[in-house]
Amino acid sequence: MMKKTVVALALLATTASAFAADSVDVRVIGTIVPAACTPALTGGGVVDYGTIKADTISATDYTVLPEKQIAFSITCDAPAKVGLTVANGRAGSLAGAVESAYSAGTAPVQLFGLDYVAAAGLGMDGAAKIGGYGVRIDSSTVTADGSAVDSLRADTNAQNTAIIWTKDAYAGIVYSPANQRMTSWAATGTTTPVAFTALSGQLGVQAYINKGSELDLSKPVHLDGLTTITLYYM
Repeated sequence: MMKKTVVALALLATTASAFAADSVDVRVIGTIVPAACTPALTGGGVVDYGTIKADTISATDYTVLPEKQIAFSITCDAPAKVGLTVANGRAGSLAGAVESAYSAGTAPVQLFGLDYVAAAGLGMDGAAKIGGYGVRIDSSTVTADGSAVDSLRADTNAQNTAIIWTKDAYAGIVYSPANQRMTSWAATGTTTPVAFTALSGQLGVQAYINKGSELDLSKPVHLDGLTTITLYYM
């Protein structure tokens, strides 16, 4: 079947060349952006929970681990308005929740002191889901060009592409339970993203472990969460 396809394509190419037009177009394309920005995380972006003793994992309930933070920054070579989105590299592994089309779901436990926080999965241990984790850019720590800023969130889906910025307790939490979330920052008291050359703050992760009865705790279980952060220019 593959050979037939190749031959057919070759014949079409040969036939088309016999009737080639006597002109051809040159297209010149590209995108001008106001600046180039680079995100960075300390420690190579690794959040390490170290060794967790099996006897600290509840057999009948989810075990919530403490939040860990690493330094986060965005550096631009000229002032730019920037937002970020995330992608879950371990789709299908979120414990205790149904994942949306965007590979996140509502955590079955409080994270960052809040209910209904979106979480991503911690990978699989055989057929068992290890747990989940939330990610936030800690709003209380973020500065842009040395000034405190407020975190913003905008949730969109395939049917709604309009960006409506919201500032609330969930702004800064980078996953959405049911939509694609974009995170940005505004001058204090406003909801319009601000341009900056240097933004810095703390990225926080809080994980939880699946019920011990769902896991084989007679051997090591390795947490394996992966989130990719992508910047967008506005």
